[in-house]
Amino acid sequence: MNQFTAMNQFNARQVSLLVIMLYLAHALPLYFFNVAMPAILRQQGMDLRWIGMLSLLYLPWAFKFFWAPLVDRYFIPRLGRRRSWLVLTQLAVIAGLLALAVMRIDYGLWPFVLTALWISTMAATQDIAIDGYAVDVYPATHYSLASTMQSIGIALGSMLGGAGTLWLYENYNWQMALLSLTGLIAMTTLSVCFLKESSDTRFLEKYKPSLRRVFSRPEIRRLLLVIVVYRLVESPAMAMLNPMLVDAKWSLTQIGLLFSVAGAAVGLLAAVAAGWLVKRQGSMRWLLGAGWLRSVIYMVVAIALLSGTIGFWGYAAAVVSILAVRYLAMTALYTYFMEHCSRQQAGTDFTVLVCFELLVFFLGAALSGFIAKALGYGNLFAVLSVVSIISVILSHMLMRPATVSTTYQTKT
Repeated sequence: MNQFTAMNQFNARQVSLLVIMLYLAHALPLYFFNVAMPAILRQQGMDLRWIGMLSLLYLPWAFKFFWAPLVDRYFIPRLGRRRSWLVLTQLAVIAGLLALAVMRIDYGLWPFVLTALWISTMAATQDIAIDGYAVDVYPATHYSLASTMQSIGIALGSMLGGAGTLWLYENYNWQMALLSLTGLIAMTTLSVCFLKESSDTRFLEKYKPSLRRVFSRPEIRRLLLVIVVYRLVESPAMAMLNPMLVDAKWSLTQIGLLFSVAGAAVGLLAAVAAGWLVKRQGSMRWLLGAGWLRSVIYMVVAIALLSGTIGFWGYAAAVVSILAVRYLAMTALYTYFMEHCSRQQAGTDFTVLVCFELLVFFLGAALSGFIAKALGYGNLFAVLSVVSIISVILSHMLMRPATVSTTYQTKT
């Protein structure tokens, strides 16, 4: 028996719980920077353009494919192929957060940025191992379940890393928020002890994971184009939600509760529903369906903003709706990714796709502040709604059924 047939003996409930914990661990620092930090900086009066540029801290997530083959290929045999990297990167993230807790934001921009980059790089490397483990342990018929567990872990990370740290920061201080976040990540690290993986890695002696193997497959090249068309629309909207609420006089606690409690709760429901729908009707159908829903929501938000009829509950409904559709889209998209990954280098294949998706997302987010400052929030959403419609049509054309290469899918 090898790693590809070991799935027959796994306990679906235990594995799914473990996958949730792993994705929660890497999502906690990610959503601290993504949800909490923009609101904190905007409250301190930082310009929208600089807040948008904060997305560049996530460049390691976009470029981690450069070292993904190393994560797939090298490991400590005694610890295991995936566990080796999970343990090392978790400890590195904890060390970075402890350093960040010692310093304050007013210590200066460069110490903050360099420490944040360290945390981001380690968390991104950890994500390679997590994605590889998920593709390894789930059979192809259960990829929608794996994607759902990923969304649930990320939603919980958003809730705790976003709302939790915002609440602690506003009611206590910076150190309390960071130390609590660090302690929670340390607790999730214990879940790695329960990770079970095959000890049979003899196939690596003949099969060397590499980027060349990824880009040699035509279906992967087509999928990269789909990512550009589909994802570029979403990032400017997502990046400006927090600043928009701050400018609408929302408090940090209100923003944290909306994004990381109400939004995450709706996201959990959306992820579970998406997993059920994708398993029965296919990832492609619901990825496109999420795109149409996104277009409608952006248009409704634009009309409300431009007409001046949006109030407190209108903002809340807009944010929750956007987040729900995002979870639906991500569950479908990541299932689609898994369907195109090879088993022998699952970490590398999935990482390339996710990195490219994140690169598109972060570049769009980095430009979002300039666009919003020039057009205003209402016109921003109006433009995005039209572009979203075009993107769904183009994505449908690019995602027409094609035969997936089996060159690297063979189960030996």
